[in-house]
Amino acid sequence: MRAQFRAAAGRIASIELPIVLLGVAPVLLFDAWVPRWALIVALAAIPLLWLVRWMGTGSPVRATPVDLPILILLAMVPVGVWAAAIRPLSLPGIYRAVLCAGLFYAVVGTLTSARRLWTFAALLLVGVPVLALFALLGTQMGGGKFPLADALYDWIPSAIQPFWRPAGLGPNSVAGGLVLLLPLTIGFALGARRPWLRIACTLASLFAGAVLVLTQSRGALVGLALAVVVMFIVWNRWFLLAIPAGIIGGMAAVGALGAAQVGEFMLSGTTTSAVASMEGRLAIWARALAMIRDFPVTGIGLGMFDYLLDLLYPLFDVAPETDIFHPHNLFLFQAVSSGLPGLIALLALLFLLLVLAAKSIRWSQRSEAWPLALGLLGALVAYVGHGLFDNPTSFIRAGSILWILFGLQVALWLHLRGQGQAEDRPRP
Repeated sequence: MRAQFRAAAGRIASIELPIVLLGVAPVLLFDAWVPRWALIVALAAIPLLWLVRWMGTGSPVRATPVDLPILILLAMVPVGVWAAAIRPLSLPGIYRAVLCAGLFYAVVGTLTSARRLWTFAALLLVGVPVLALFALLGTQMGGGKFPLADALYDWIPSAIQPFWRPAGLGPNSVAGGLVLLLPLTIGFALGARRPWLRIACTLASLFAGAVLVLTQSRGALVGLALAVVVMFIVWNRWFLLAIPAGIIGGMAAVGALGAAQVGEFMLSGTTTSAVASMEGRLAIWARALAMIRDFPVTGIGLGMFDYLLDLLYPLFDVAPETDIFHPHNLFLFQAVSSGLPGLIALLALLFLLLVLAAKSIRWSQRSEAWPLALGLLGALVAYVGHGLFDNPTSFIRAGSILWILFGLQVALWLHLRGQGQAEDRPRP
């Protein structure tokens, strides 16, 4: 009887990812449209699945090299709730932390074979042009940053009205998701063995890249540019010449236009943005640094940035009713939300993921896994590059994509490590 119960628990653990993606994620992603009892069930489902895995496999989650920083980030969630002056404002942060951790360990725990790994990677590749098409037809784009893009978008019909945002998706959030997934198709366009796959991924990359340009998110474009440079250097070391060329080009732009003009172009927002100029963006960063100085250990609390910004650190050039949900910087957001312990944990997590990505590329040379390893490295670089100027993954939908990719990175590393160990074993 005990063996049958253990086997049943193991079978449930083997399909943890579909359960989380199809059962838990929709509830937490669209919390405003579901009853409270459904939210409670969804939040309880993640630790319950870990308990089931423990019964079936002897461990609540599949062990990874990044468990410690993730544990610290999760431990800072109740601290952030305790520090929040208005507890209901912390609920989105709780949903985001639980779902992202659940997705990460579901990906790592479910993708334990080559067949599952490549099937999931194929689904993500197909999802890139699908997401780009959905974004093209359902995003409220424009803003005057790129006049040519505004003119092109006038010809595209708004054929999709998402039920959670009938006016249209936010271009920055859309860009945050696209810039994370685009490096996957670029990686296969560069390194796939099958010509038809290279051609298909090249077309998908061009289409998704064009949609990304239409969002006019300069932070996302900077992140993608950095990712592409790194990926091309890994693909062919001659592209190292792009680094001095980029530096010279940047210096020439600063010399021709002036540092103030270049900074204004990079940091200014749209006409409807709360951060309408470089001066406004720098002012927000200064307020975020002041918050970190005043609340270094606990942070200001989950979901409290906009509230405390108006109350204690007002922006004199921005109307109080304007919503500014995060400090437009990945690292400042983490430190503000969960203090310096959370920032240190995030830095450790990103460093370890970078190490795993580098090892995966080295171990997968001349194999079918190399394009995926290259694409995941590009996704990590794009995330950090974009995060220097914005932080769309502070919202739960883009954050979910990010942590799925983190889980895929670790799952790929575990798979390649297992392959290497199997090849090194002496044969009888």
